[in-house]
Amino acid sequence: MNYDQTNRILAINTKLGTDKAVLTELEGDDAISKPFLFRIKFATEEPADKVKALLGTEVTLWFGRPGDTEGGPTGLERRPLHGHFSRLTRGFAQRGDATEWRAEVVPALWFLSRTSDCRIFQQKSVPDIVSEVLRLHGVTNFQMKVTGQHDPLEYCVQYRETALDFISRLMEQSGIFFWHEHQMSRHTLVMADANGSTFQAPFAIDLPVTGRQDSSGIRRLDEEFAVRSGKWTLRDFNFETPTNNLEVEEPTQINVEQMKSRERYDYPGLYPDKGLGRQAARLEIEREEAFYQQRHGESGIAGFDAGMRVKIEGIDDPEVLITEVHHRAEDYSHWTRQAWGRREPVEPSYDNTFVCIPKRVPFRPERVTPKPFVHGPQTAIVVGTAGEEIDTDEYGRVKVQFHWDRLGQKNEKSSCWIRVSQGWAGQGWGQIHIPRIGHEVIVDFLEGDPDRPIITGRVYNADNQVPYGLPGNKTQSGIKTNSSKGGGGSNEYRFEDKKGSEQIYIHAEKDYDTEIENNETRKVGLKGTGDRTTTIKNNETLTVGNDKNTTVNGHFTELVQKTEFRAVNGDVTETFMANETRTIAGSMTETIGGSVAQTIGASFVQTVGASVAQTVGASIAQTAGVSIAVTAGASITLTAPSIKQIGPSWFKTGIQTGDAYVVKLSNAAMKTDVSGVSIGIVAGLKFDVAGIKMDNFGLSIKTGGIEIKNKALGVRSKAFETKRGLKLYSA
Repeated sequence: MNYDQTNRILAINTKLGTDKAVLTELEGDDAISKPFLFRIKFATEEPADKVKALLGTEVTLWFGRPGDTEGGPTGLERRPLHGHFSRLTRGFAQRGDATEWRAEVVPALWFLSRTSDCRIFQQKSVPDIVSEVLRLHGVTNFQMKVTGQHDPLEYCVQYRETALDFISRLMEQSGIFFWHEHQMSRHTLVMADANGSTFQAPFAIDLPVTGRQDSSGIRRLDEEFAVRSGKWTLRDFNFETPTNNLEVEEPTQINVEQMKSRERYDYPGLYPDKGLGRQAARLEIEREEAFYQQRHGESGIAGFDAGMRVKIEGIDDPEVLITEVHHRAEDYSHWTRQAWGRREPVEPSYDNTFVCIPKRVPFRPERVTPKPFVHGPQTAIVVGTAGEEIDTDEYGRVKVQFHWDRLGQKNEKSSCWIRVSQGWAGQGWGQIHIPRIGHEVIVDFLEGDPDRPIITGRVYNADNQVPYGLPGNKTQSGIKTNSSKGGGGSNEYRFEDKKGSEQIYIHAEKDYDTEIENNETRKVGLKGTGDRTTTIKNNETLTVGNDKNTTVNGHFTELVQKTEFRAVNGDVTETFMANETRTIAGSMTETIGGSVAQTIGASFVQTVGASVAQTVGASIAQTAGVSIAVTAGASITLTAPSIKQIGPSWFKTGIQTGDAYVVKLSNAAMKTDVSGVSIGIVAGLKFDVAGIKMDNFGLSIKTGGIEIKNKALGVRSKAFETKRGLKLYSA
């Protein structure tokens, strides 16, 4: 059956076909920054399966006074509202062959409430993010009319929330509002941040208040004033400018005493500098001011829409912006008297209530959409630039791939730079351990905000296992690094706490440098035992700026396989409390620039396997407390221009004459030459024990042959001469 909808207040067009259904009741809400929702009743004789197939399809509702608009639009005429069926309810009450259905009609935007996601947006402005999300979910008929400054957000997360909630809270936060404009076969989502971007009513703007309940114009208009907060103060912290005070405040322009003292303070303001902070505070105070003065009215003007500018004559600030409209209509004019039964027939009717604000007051949507709260820490995998093992910035931040991120490519674009908690963080001092690509880290969120991640810890997993096998090495702890790039080496501090095997192990893969500003004290073997072993494969250099003291309570052994060189700029003092033994396998050369003084408390014995040569630039003086004994296995040669004996002794040393020495004695004379010995006696010659010391082997002087043996010998003769030999024996 087809229904004639030409002269009806209500009409409907669906995919069932032209006039295949009749719209009987309509009630709906349309408000700025909210998807509209209309609840309707309609009747149709079409099969239920065909009606159920309407779910999600487009529908156009018509409501208002039927007729032409030859005199121009008035706002009273029947107007279209385009949307989609989001709900269908079948009634089992029949009106003849028709079945009554209830339905809900919503905009295309509403379907974003039926999809949720976890995804990351980086370096994009709110208008860009909103546009991307709309297109992603099939909403292409929209207009972005923002005129204000909307800087790119470094990092913005849609986290376990519907796409509608996500873009709604972003627009609320940024002061962007939206509304819908309707045509016969489509509706357009429009977004703006200024009242001037809203649309002007297409009908005449002279709309006087009549005060009549049955009037098609404005029937009632009330003006409402409400106490709002009179000042907004925000504060934030930026780690890149930690000493900057980012507190900002913005007072209201409304001159109401009770409002001026009502401050709203919030932290964090989510802005990096005071300039953006003032913008945020200004948005908040504009939000307060937008709801300070509102006008509530009733009318029969079906053409009213949220987001429409209209002029109402006879009031202050006649130019207003409609922010909300609640439509109501019913039309059972197709019913026969029989269909009404015992009830009185009701005339078709339409009316609405609306809310508007002065156009001069900027509209800002209230922040009613909550931001998701992350209820605890998560883990994530560190990622970075291809080819890198450690990817960080000047603050030691890293990037991660969250397990919930389906779109991330596990690279440097997977997240923003995320700060890493360290054990200490001072001005140029503290701890630093940069998580490496592939590590699993614990990520928390400042105040549960998914846009503000911070790394608080690290955990091992099956791919990255502990450095010391467990549970076998459960008593070991420490730090072990991995050489980068490529691995294969490590630096390590390991602590073994197993009872009886306690150990601290230190390993440097290459260099090990230690700097100590003052003292260093090391004690080895405090329990009475314990050795220290140092093995150096190459060179060792030790530089001591002042003194060096070494005390060895036991033996001291040094082995130098090659050359030893020692240079002492000052004096050298060596004290040996017992004996000293030196063994030199080769030669020994000593060069002394000054004097040599030796003091020997007992004997001094030198044994030389070959010759001894002494070259003295000046004199040699020897002093013996008792005697001096010189023993030669062959001969003794004294060479000098003069050899003198100084003292009371009767022995005088003469001079060299040719190949002979002449020796003069007190009472005799002795001459030696190559061929023999000649002794001339002047008065007499006497040898006694005190005068000449001879060893047990005696003294043998041979030229032609002379021999003197044993003890004392006295020779009493004025002169004698031997030609062939002389032997003298003791008495």
